[in-house]
Amino acid sequence: MQTDSLDRRDFLKLSAAGAAAVAAGVAAAEPDAKPIRVGTIGCGGMGNAHLQTMLRLKAAGEPVEIAAVCDVYQPRLEAAAKLTGSRPYAKYKELLASPQIEAVSIATPDHWHARIACDALDAGKDVYCEKPMTYWKDLGQAKEIVKAVKRNGRVLQVGTQGMSDDIWELAAARIKEGALGGLLQAQASDLRNGPLGVYSPLSNDGLAKPGENLDWDTWLGPAPKRPWEPGRFFAFRSFWDYSGGVATDFFPHILTPLVRTMELGFPHRATASGGLYQWHDGREVPDIITLMIEYPEGPSVMLVGSVSNDTPIPTMIRGKNATMFFQDPGAVIEPQQATNPNGKREEITRTRGASLDEHWQDFLRCVRTREKPRSNELLGCQVMAALHMGVTAYRTGRTMEFDPVREVARPV
Repeated sequence: MQTDSLDRRDFLKLSAAGAAAVAAGVAAAEPDAKPIRVGTIGCGGMGNAHLQTMLRLKAAGEPVEIAAVCDVYQPRLEAAAKLTGSRPYAKYKELLASPQIEAVSIATPDHWHARIACDALDAGKDVYCEKPMTYWKDLGQAKEIVKAVKRNGRVLQVGTQGMSDDIWELAAARIKEGALGGLLQAQASDLRNGPLGVYSPLSNDGLAKPGENLDWDTWLGPAPKRPWEPGRFFAFRSFWDYSGGVATDFFPHILTPLVRTMELGFPHRATASGGLYQWHDGREVPDIITLMIEYPEGPSVMLVGSVSNDTPIPTMIRGKNATMFFQDPGAVIEPQQATNPNGKREEITRTRGASLDEHWQDFLRCVRTREKPRSNELLGCQVMAALHMGVTAYRTGRTMEFDPVREVARPV
């Protein structure tokens, strides 16, 4: 499969963080541990980031082996096979049929995540699945992954590598201890600007030729059948058939830690606003979107994402007695004078930063111990419920409400 692309800013950030982690000594497994053999499905931008991460970890002593690579685009497949020295596959099911492969990483477009993940789990493989865990339109896909993990006794990690930052664990502990009082509101943003190639329908490497070096029909897979367009392949995030745009690209990274830190579970109600105001180049998804999510007992959560302005909105959690701000080197708790006049300002310092290396180490550790990873399928399902409701609300102009009994969303 063709991979989930990675923009230059993200790649440099992740590579720098990963290199620093390796330099500090990241290998955590027993020296004589048997290497975990991984097959990578999707070998473009993000898929290559996973390959580079595993190579770094292996060089640092982590017992991991890249056993196979798979992609429907031949130039990417050949490059990945050359980089890793591993066996290339054009069909992911052939890769899954290999008994030597114990785990897979999935870095394909969103519309393939659920099908490949469930097939891998049913084949007895543990799974590292890029975010979003599933395609936005069908919440049933997330529920199927949860069932498949349980049915097969497997491990699944969602690729929200920011969850490897232990500030979320430290902050969760203070919230549970009552440091903020009753939770009222939280907010976060991921705002960018510029002609990002992964969002430009004009993107084209000039090499892709369906029927010669690209299996276009397989790439489309469960999506509606469309004639070949380079922009749909190289900028799939800009089309509803394959992605929810910024909402499912950026928001998993900022919503997942909030859901985990405040132990929010499934949402109650969601609405969204925004629009395609700046980039009139053939893309379908909005260039700015605001998602409002209400949880059953509070708080409300506001997320803002953009590819047209990069001025950030601070990440914070507001409580009745204090507000928690997330900033380097961790977080700060500022008391509310009206309700907590004797409260003291408190600083919380992270001891473990976020990186792909840390996130992969967590996954590999859990493959060995059979524990649940930091960004597991249960958390992923809760996040996908909110994103499914948010994108649907944006597209329909209606508020969406979650039915906790049937675990489905419906318009109000």
